[in-house]
Amino acid sequence: MSLGFRLSVIIFVSILMGLGMFWLSVGIVGKKVRIRPFLVYAVCFGASYLLSIYISFWLFSEETVFSGWYNVLYSLMCYTIEAAALGMVIWKCYDIPFVQGLTASMLSHFVIYTADEVVGEAAATYSPLFDRMYIYTFVTIILPKLWAFFIAFLAAYVLRKSGFYHYFAALFSGRLKTLLIMSVSYLLMFVWTIIDYFYPNVEPNALYAVFFFSLITVVLLWVQFMAMYTAGQEKIHVQEETIAQQRAHMELLEELQQEIRAFRHDVTNLFSGLTLQAQEGDLNGIQEFMRKTSSYFDEKLGNEIKQMDCLNNIQLYPIRSLLTTKLAAMRQRHMQGVLEVLYPVQERQMMETADMLRGLGILIDNAMEAVPEKNGQIRLVMLQEEKELYIAVANNYDTEPNLNALSEKGYTTKGSGHGTGLSSYRKIVSGYPGCITRTYLKDGFFVQELRIPAV
Repeated sequence: MSLGFRLSVIIFVSILMGLGMFWLSVGIVGKKVRIRPFLVYAVCFGASYLLSIYISFWLFSEETVFSGWYNVLYSLMCYTIEAAALGMVIWKCYDIPFVQGLTASMLSHFVIYTADEVVGEAAATYSPLFDRMYIYTFVTIILPKLWAFFIAFLAAYVLRKSGFYHYFAALFSGRLKTLLIMSVSYLLMFVWTIIDYFYPNVEPNALYAVFFFSLITVVLLWVQFMAMYTAGQEKIHVQEETIAQQRAHMELLEELQQEIRAFRHDVTNLFSGLTLQAQEGDLNGIQEFMRKTSSYFDEKLGNEIKQMDCLNNIQLYPIRSLLTTKLAAMRQRHMQGVLEVLYPVQERQMMETADMLRGLGILIDNAMEAVPEKNGQIRLVMLQEEKELYIAVANNYDTEPNLNALSEKGYTTKGSGHGTGLSSYRKIVSGYPGCITRTYLKDGFFVQELRIPAV
């Protein structure tokens, strides 16, 4: 075979395998194949492949090259670099968390390389000796790669149609889950290498092929089941929180109803005295009565009605329920909570409602932790503008916070066990380009602002 033909085969096979891995990986995370990210990955794939070869020949002597241990160590190094390169590309080009992109690339690697090795071994064992090496190369090298690409395309299509990407992110909702799925995916990449090392002379018969293709199917079904199960559990948890928030909202309405009943009883008694003053022509007494009644009304019902009006302006029901729950908690802990929502807050922000819920919850929880034990005050402001949603959470404090230390993970003025939410809050906000945060001190209050652009 000519050198040109060999180079053409190498280039074609590399592009085919790289495209297959890229196609399946972006299908797992629910993104579309784009030319630019693929070209970036192709460059990274080629560079990582050459780097792996160089490092392996630098580390091992000529006697150990292509021995059993060499193949294991080379696969360990090469596959890891390839998966990490694809994970980085998905992270940077598709704005997917690196752990999700890396896991998707490791699962894709397992599917494609397993399909390729099974068909390649069978072709090399059972194909006849052709007179021309071109045909033999096509049967034993190119056809297995085409088959692996077809498997990757088919798997990506099925996963996309089933909506798998909606559940995939749920596998990374906790550290233990993340560690488990990444560890399993990493080990799966080397299934073929391990089996080939311990059983190098296994004959690739029909049972052999059925086992490996069944393994691919079982792994994909297992990952999909785990993702859907985890997402289902999280949905149940969210529903339980929503029910709790609805219960708090109903309690607030009942409390307001009781206040109205008490006020009605008090007003009846007050107007009895007003009748006598009117009969006697005591205008000064009537004016004083009206002034006190207005002040009494504001004290008894004005704040509650204003708070209900502000809550009704929030058209995002999960956010309304969250604020209802937090305001109720503030009353139970004898904190003064003030909510200001001047205009209707609509669902047209670029930030997902679930992330907005988590971020706002973190800010309010931190404010409730930081207020003084006596005379604690928290102010919540939501201002819907044409181009953005402005959110501010302010609280008074005993000890002035160190603004320079706020960027440090776990910083708090309340002792150990607190201050763990700000890092999560910053991570949420960083996932939405255009969101602006600001933290400052003003008039004895610690203020945290968040500006979320509109869609």
